[in-house]
Amino acid sequence: MAAAVVGFFADDLTGASDVLARAHRHGLDAALVLDPATGLPDADVVGIAGTARSLSGAELEAEVRAGLVPIAARPDLDVVLYKVCSTFDSSPTTGSIGRGIELLAEAFPRHGPVPVAPAQPDFGRYTAFSNHFGRSGDAVHRLDRHPVMAHHPSTPMHEADLRRVLGEQLTGTPDLPAVQLPAHADGSFARRWAEERTGRGPAFVVDATTEEDMDRVAAALLDDPGPGPALVVGSGGVMAALARRRGRSAPVPPSGARATGPVLVVSASASAVTGDQIGDAVGAGWCEVAVPLPGEDDDGAWVSRVVDGLRRGEHVVAHTVRGPQDERLRDGPVSPRAVGGRLAEAVRAAVTDGHTRDVMVCGGDTSSHALAALGVRELRVTDQFVPVGPICRTDDDAVPAGCRLVLKGGQVGPVDILRRFADGLEEAR
Repeated sequence: MAAAVVGFFADDLTGASDVLARAHRHGLDAALVLDPATGLPDADVVGIAGTARSLSGAELEAEVRAGLVPIAARPDLDVVLYKVCSTFDSSPTTGSIGRGIELLAEAFPRHGPVPVAPAQPDFGRYTAFSNHFGRSGDAVHRLDRHPVMAHHPSTPMHEADLRRVLGEQLTGTPDLPAVQLPAHADGSFARRWAEERTGRGPAFVVDATTEEDMDRVAAALLDDPGPGPALVVGSGGVMAALARRRGRSAPVPPSGARATGPVLVVSASASAVTGDQIGDAVGAGWCEVAVPLPGEDDDGAWVSRVVDGLRRGEHVVAHTVRGPQDERLRDGPVSPRAVGGRLAEAVRAAVTDGHTRDVMVCGGDTSSHALAALGVRELRVTDQFVPVGPICRTDDDAVPAGCRLVLKGGQVGPVDILRRFADGLEEAR
């Protein structure tokens, strides 16, 4: 068995693909499975992708427990990462990160307080004095004033202080401690980390605003003297820092490979970011297909329009929503499982008869359900792309086997990311 450095459980699939990208970029072999019952493959970085970010109550608990069992059974892990979105969107009732921390403690009962480090500076996600911030366009906003995250359709963020966010989600609403920015500047970081690691609470928040700050987090995790692996709740920024320290090569550049034919993009993201990306592609002449929501009249004509566009050699983007103001949101959010299954219909029809070999799925809350409906069991990175999503391949038995597959979170990516995927990173700007 290969000596695994990191095991991870991701609360959505696009976040999991970010972990794979960070590992691959530094020469680490990384593998992801969607069904924990299949076990973990041999790799330096091994993980399980779930749908916990869109789940509540008993469903969330069952999924997280099932994912942590095979990870906890691995004796060779240095670090276990509970991967959450760098925007930290969650609530006491949906995708509770606090409940995830409690389930980590259940799986690793001897560990003690768990550090929470969601910063991802290269994505424009920062934690300062326990408050979380995110970039939107050229500006950085506090989480509860962020133009996207403050209005998220499922988990709008009304608080930026992560101690308060987690306090509402953890049993007993504890008053959480923190390792804050001055510790990075005055040389006391390692001491403050050690103090909180031996404390009595369930967790502590860790500030970071630069990659150097994240490197200190990685060093503390790899030097952790506790029994078993070091635990951390965090974003892809944690994996990036671990990969910089444990990677086997200089950063791997993207190949710039372009699609071999027409591209299919399916999206269920209500983010304004994804809405703009769809608009950019449509403005460049892509075929646009509106996907009926579950419960609406559906005679399958929309699937035919997807296939017909691909047959004509056109790139196609099929979406259930185009931006947060879309009229289709008038009745509120819909089931990610149902929407993911709907998107899978288009992918299945497009790839089964070879109409496309290049597929992108947009939307973190729905991508896991879409790939599950397509029979995907395992993902590995084949090429670097823009930082928000690597190009992956699936196991040989999945419907999209042999395709270039990108999973893109709703809130991330340059406005021309769809065209970049189709035309090659160096050709579409």
